[in-house]
Amino acid sequence: MERSKQMTRRQVLAIMAATAASALTNGRCRGESEARPLRFAVSEETLAGANLNDARAAYKIWLREIYGQLGSFTATPVPEVFIASEDLVRGVRQGTLDCYGMTALELAKVVELTDPDSLVVEDYMADGMEYVLLVHTGSRFKQLADLRGAQVLSHLHRDMVLLPAWLSTMLAANNLPAPEHFFAGNKLIGSLNQVVLPVFFGRVDGACLARRSWETAMELNPQLGRDLRLLAVSPKVTPILFGFRRNTNANARKALIDSIQRVYSVPAGRQIVALYQSTAFVVRPIAAMKVTLDLIRQFDRLSAKQAASAKGHP
Repeated sequence: MERSKQMTRRQVLAIMAATAASALTNGRCRGESEARPLRFAVSEETLAGANLNDARAAYKIWLREIYGQLGSFTATPVPEVFIASEDLVRGVRQGTLDCYGMTALELAKVVELTDPDSLVVEDYMADGMEYVLLVHTGSRFKQLADLRGAQVLSHLHRDMVLLPAWLSTMLAANNLPAPEHFFAGNKLIGSLNQVVLPVFFGRVDGACLARRSWETAMELNPQLGRDLRLLAVSPKVTPILFGFRRNTNANARKALIDSIQRVYSVPAGRQIVALYQSTAFVVRPIAAMKVTLDLIRQFDRLSAKQAASAKGHP
């Protein structure tokens, strides 16, 4: 009986010791994890024509101010802040980046590594945004096929990163050639006016831009809405987002998301969002990206098929 009691005491002591050691170890690991700031970067692809060096310099100044006014939000940028697309994707895959600003095209390459419940997107993209293809109401273009050989302008804007995917898949669905073979020209223009007005004055045949931009143009010049019409409209897509790698520290992730959502409360933060012409940020699950990711996968399959066909028929 005594031996049984002693064994029980030894077992209890062993269990207590193991529990204490486990708690100490877990506490130390947890502390180390929480102490290490999340490392983040932004893809150069999100700038769409903005000067890269200017953006980097401005971000570094703004981030210092934001840190000072909002307090540390447990994140630190890579030295360059903005990095090439392939470097960002590699960083996510290798685990050297915890959070990242990227295009949906880049998300598609690392979606299985990205936390499914913590995407941060700008409010006007929260439920998706549309692209439109405009023509003049008095033109001969009544359906998509009529634009074969047409001269088209496209708005050079970071919201438009999915335009090639939409145009390619839309043309393929209508048994028409790829954009580079279907249109006589498709020039990228940074100025919204210089995209829309040439269609209005009949100098080009069509224009591709975001519906949001088109609505802004009509507000400034109502006659545009009377003389131009939509020939095609895209599905609702989310082109730009901020994501977190799976299994990042939950507290650090929440703190960073909170800071992102409060960035408008400080002048430097308002300067950052002005670069992106934004207003607010919301959190969305990856499930909300289904239409966008489906479009990208369809585009990837189409591109692979066209590449294979080109190799087989030099």
